[in-house]
Amino acid sequence: MTRLIRPAAVLLLVMTVVLPLAADKAKSLYNKGKDAEARQNYEMAYDFYKQAYDLKPKDLLYRTSFQRMRFLSAASHVHRGQLLREAGKLDEALAEFQKATDIDSSSFIAQQELRRTQQMIDESKNPQPQAAASPPNSLKRRLEQALGPVELAPISNSPITLKLTEDSKVIYETVGKLAGINVLFDRDYTSRRIKIELNGVTLEEALEIIAMESKTFWRPVTSNTIFVASDNPAKRKELEQSVIKTFYMTNLSQPTELQDVVNAMRTILEVSRIQQLPSHLDKAKPEVIVEVAVMQVSRDKIRTLGINPPTSATVALQSNINTTTPATTTNGTTVNTNTSSGTPNQINLNRINNLNATDFQVTIPQATATALLSDTNTKLIQNPQIRALDGQKASLKIGDRVPVATGSFQPGIGGVGINPLVNTQFQYLDVGVNIDITPHVHGGREVTLKMSLDISAVTSTTNIGGINQPVI
Repeated sequence: MTRLIRPAAVLLLVMTVVLPLAADKAKSLYNKGKDAEARQNYEMAYDFYKQAYDLKPKDLLYRTSFQRMRFLSAASHVHRGQLLREAGKLDEALAEFQKATDIDSSSFIAQQELRRTQQMIDESKNPQPQAAASPPNSLKRRLEQALGPVELAPISNSPITLKLTEDSKVIYETVGKLAGINVLFDRDYTSRRIKIELNGVTLEEALEIIAMESKTFWRPVTSNTIFVASDNPAKRKELEQSVIKTFYMTNLSQPTELQDVVNAMRTILEVSRIQQLPSHLDKAKPEVIVEVAVMQVSRDKIRTLGINPPTSATVALQSNINTTTPATTTNGTTVNTNTSSGTPNQINLNRINNLNATDFQVTIPQATATALLSDTNTKLIQNPQIRALDGQKASLKIGDRVPVATGSFQPGIGGVGINPLVNTQFQYLDVGVNIDITPHVHGGREVTLKMSLDISAVTSTTNIGGINQPVI
């Protein structure tokens, strides 16, 4: 029997020693994680918090710190991977993105960067062969010619001096001969006499100035021929060429956003520059993820250890108090007579001198030994994530919708002796934790977050006009 008790005692002693050591180690790791977080070394802080959480998974403090640091550590790995990818180190960047995905599997950015980097590695290992050039055909040549309007062939850029007071047609023809181009006029155009004095301008600039002075416009017909007409809306609509090109915008969802793109295109005349604009504007909006932890905090520690001594005592007269009274007999002798008081806690005044310590009783309450220990910590209610696009509002509502009476009305029609019904209008209010966020992503990986937080609860109800209204 003694041999069995000894191993059990040794095992109990080992367990008693190991449990405090594990708690101390978890606390030490948690403190190291706090120091690393203060230095903004989120990856090291995540490792320490994870080790502390593995030792004590039921401790809410270690759990919240571990969950909070997951997002920051994954974001740090993503940023390092992006820098490595820009430097051309695709394999090392892929490893960083993989670490970020392992730490936070819900990180959309980490998964996207991982797929993108893996695709770049695959393309570098297996380059796609260039397709053989197909022989040109008439349809392809027509499509190439329809890509843009006719452009005037380059003319001399040598500066000229021109001083004329002539008919506008004559001035156009004179400059056309100097530039080596043909000039055609609209049959509805009526020329007028104008004065031109130009010094040190090119031939193309001279044509633009002549058009401004004569209230005309010109457009190329071929590479060496221009057509001149009066500058009015009807002629421009009739003669100006237009090019139709369709752009498919994949990241625009609001009509106002599309209108902004169209307005920007209207200010650009060159088709080549217009074609570059959608590629710069049609980009996916950045996304912001905000982690929210809703906790019910009720931290209360009570510790009462020791002995509570009595704080009062009761002193009272004993019942049946015997007193000796001297008495004289008929023969002149004195005899002591013992009498007792039958009523408890009562005595005659003439017997006070005969009282002693044996006539009193003292009542002392009992002492109490107490060993009470109570500890209440935090309870995690919700731990959701809010995803919001740049500039768009996102809301998180945790709680209930409580009906509140906002008014009532009574119809004016009623019969004799009949009370018309009263209709009460109700409005539902969101009671609980309500969070509204609007992120704005700036350059340099900075985010401005506009947040509105409202916490409410129904404490009681009150009767107003016969309707129980909640007190929020």
